[in-house]
Amino acid sequence: MVEEETKPYITIDGVQISVEDLPEEAQGIFGRIQRLTQKKATITLDLEEIQAGINFFSNKIVSIVNGEGEQQQQVTEDDDEVVTKSEN
Repeated sequence: MVEEETKPYITIDGVQISVEDLPEEAQGIFGRIQRLTQKKATITLDLEEIQAGINFFSNKIVSIVNGEGEQQQQVTEDDDEVVTKSEN
């Protein structure tokens, strides 16, 4: 079975026009549109990764602060000393 190759096209006023049928200047502009669309997709992925990193480190700070708060409140029965855990 032979697969049809889909050629790039642009839709103008509801009509699909093959890029090959566009004037040369319009073909160049179409190339720029494709390049910008690809850059937008890449930037969108980068933003998602950046947001995931921000979320991770924000949650890490919360975890550290909550963990330290619990450690500082531990009191032993012996001599009523306050004992804190050290991560070192």
